[in-house]
Amino acid sequence: MPINYINLQPQIKDYCDQAKSAYENRALKIEQALDLLHHCADEISSGTLQNIPALSSPHYKNRCARPDKECIDQSFKMNNKDQYVLLASDGSQITSSHHDALPISLINISGIFYEPHSKKTPEIQVFSEFVKNAENDISLDMIPEDLVNLIRDVAEAGMLANWNTETKLPIIAISDGPLELFHAPRTSADHQQLFQEYLQILEKIHQKGRILSGYIDKPRANLVIRMLEIIYQSTSGLDLAGISDADIFIRLLEPGSRSAIFQLNSPSSNNYTGPLAIQFFYLNVGRKDRPWIVRVEINRWTADNIISVCLLHQALLDQCRLMGSQPYPYILHRAHEEAVVHFDEKEKLTALLSFSLQQSGVEIVSKSYKSSAKELQNRTRMK
Repeated sequence: MPINYINLQPQIKDYCDQAKSAYENRALKIEQALDLLHHCADEISSGTLQNIPALSSPHYKNRCARPDKECIDQSFKMNNKDQYVLLASDGSQITSSHHDALPISLINISGIFYEPHSKKTPEIQVFSEFVKNAENDISLDMIPEDLVNLIRDVAEAGMLANWNTETKLPIIAISDGPLELFHAPRTSADHQQLFQEYLQILEKIHQKGRILSGYIDKPRANLVIRMLEIIYQSTSGLDLAGISDADIFIRLLEPGSRSAIFQLNSPSSNNYTGPLAIQFFYLNVGRKDRPWIVRVEINRWTADNIISVCLLHQALLDQCRLMGSQPYPYILHRAHEEAVVHFDEKEKLTALLSFSLQQSGVEIVSKSYKSSAKELQNRTRMK
């Protein structure tokens, strides 16, 4: 049944009217946020900004940025051209519902190693693995999708940590998405075990001296905005609701420039201690006529080394330029192409398992008729 566009016609007008009003209000809020950011930078520089305990509070409402060493309203251009090598990973997964014939939980992880300044072809690795239970047996139960996603995220980081190479050049390891595994602490045994494994992986990457980053395209976070709200909460008429950090940094950053590096305060940030502490900056990877803001998460071991920061800055711009008018790190795009699991692959795997089980004398229950009916329409990709 198609959408009833006649029914929607008056609602489309209402939508546009409301969007226009919201856009005009946002412009005023962005100006207010920029004024506060400059004022905050001046107060930090002059030493008059009072200590704000809330900026270090683990309460979920205080998830925000914290000033670090650099001037918070300053931009930094890329000014070096050094050699480096790239390492990227991405992952995909198969999850099941009770409508499926068989419960299948599987992760598919790709890794790509590339030397941009050589004529060598990229090295590619892909590994596929059924999700296992606490006894290290393949799980035959339904596993919640969020847990499978978490297992995939840890495995992606593991690919970056365990890749062996003899190169003498700095290795820039890029992952798609945040380095912070989850915003709020999880208490289940499964989540805790995975989190401890993740911290060990981060430490391994650190010990290998790799420059690790998490690349967040089209970020919606308001970490710097929330910082300003907390610092100036007593300001009369303060209203920054509904705007994001990208709204202000798109005004501050010229193409190719990055913001200051900020510390991350969140309910889980206290678990990332010492060199593993998570920090971030914003980067304009777009053009003058079409700016594009991304957020880049790094660890303190990278943030404290300006040479590493500059190399990462250079590598991300180099990679994004390869994608032309839609800037995104090319190596992450390739990693995604290698890792993505299409719907027909799940069907093929299900058929293979079903045949093997039947050969073993195990009776297979068919998928639900509801699921079969829905799949009469063409489906091509696992979501």
